[in-house]
Amino acid sequence: MRKIWHVFVFILLFVWQLPQNLVAMAVLLFAKNVRKITYRHFCFAMVARLPRHASGGSLGSFVILSPGSAHDERTLRHELDGHTVDSKIWGPLYLLVVGLPSALHFLWYVHGDAKKRSYDDFYTERWANRHAGL
Repeated sequence: MRKIWHVFVFILLFVWQLPQNLVAMAVLLFAKNVRKITYRHFCFAMVARLPRHASGGSLGSFVILSPGSAHDERTLRHELDGHTVDSKIWGPLYLLVVGLPSALHFLWYVHGDAKKRSYDDFYTERWANRHAGL
């Protein structure tokens, strides 16, 4: 009975987070050297080659980490215990409220003049750290 309940909740969450799950599946479809490292909170943590400077990203039922970040407990918690909570809360609005702003913040931080501030000062990163207890 417990396994049936787990599958039921997974399916409900998958549908609730469908836009980001579709993006994640598209990314994983074209990613190289993909492998699963863990599953918790109804999410799969996967390792794949990511763009330079990227440590990871959360898209619905999937967390995609770079090989260099896959075993970093803080990064794993930030993504798997942090951003995934926002995805469950915001559902189909996650990409607009969290995903896109977080991606743009990452690009601005890496390529812009944002290094004067901590990367974690941005609201999406603060939320994820709070959810993860970091």
